[in-house]
Amino acid sequence: MKIFIAIIASAVSLLAIEPLVTPQWLNEHKNDPKLRIIEVSDGDGYTFEHISQAAHTAIGKWRYDNGTFLSVRPVGEIEKEISRLGIDENSNVVLYAPINEPKDLLKASYIYWALNYHGIKNVALLDGGVKGWKDARLPLTKEESDIKPTVFKAKIESAKIADLSYVKNNLGKLPMIDARPSDMYLGVTPTPTVKRNGHIKGGMSYSWNYSVDKDYILKPKAMLESVFKEGYALDKNKEVLVYCTGGLETSFNYFVLSGVLGYKNVRLYDASMKEWGNREDTPISQYRYEMFKH
Repeated sequence: MKIFIAIIASAVSLLAIEPLVTPQWLNEHKNDPKLRIIEVSDGDGYTFEHISQAAHTAIGKWRYDNGTFLSVRPVGEIEKEISRLGIDENSNVVLYAPINEPKDLLKASYIYWALNYHGIKNVALLDGGVKGWKDARLPLTKEESDIKPTVFKAKIESAKIADLSYVKNNLGKLPMIDARPSDMYLGVTPTPTVKRNGHIKGGMSYSWNYSVDKDYILKPKAMLESVFKEGYALDKNKEVLVYCTGGLETSFNYFVLSGVLGYKNVRLYDASMKEWGNREDTPISQYRYEMFKH
């Protein structure tokens, strides 16, 4: 009987990580050999306190200014960072952020997408970030984490990214969701760094922050299921494209759809409106909400 229980326990430990984990779960599993905990933050806060066993990265390791907009870094640079963090294709990765402003969470969700895009499938976000961890009365540490580097080679998941031509060629053919605030989607409020106001023609509006409460705890999964199935008429087996201003906001919609809700084909337009809205040859709509016509 003991052997049977051990086999079952071992099998459970090999299962893919859930895309959203609680502080309690992470505390119980932080010493698992396959688990890699990654803090996503700028500045030196990590040096003063972090979750035990956590490595540190910053969004600048994953994105760069290509002269026109920010985009994901070249594959070789991402491979180097993934290797430095001790991650390989068999790792379970939990990303967390000290959420001092909304963008802190979005940097973590962008890296969630970037890991998926480069072939790391088992990735999660910590619900509520560092505040959630502290609210659960769990300890932080100053101790340096012992991270053993890997040699990681990416397996690019090309179906997880879209470029300008892909979006142009699929206008009206698949649902597209804009993650910016609705006033920017409508074009009644200008989007900084974007010349033309409004949204990609045919795009639907769903601001990323609708999915979280004021403490950045994810709203109930059942509600989110209903929003996208009943409200947006999305099919989990069909493709959906997500975009925003420049890749960050939409990465949270990617996380909710692809991770939490299990949509099988979610494609992120990394350049988003910083590319689309700064050109003259791209169709834009203003002043009205749109729904995808199936």
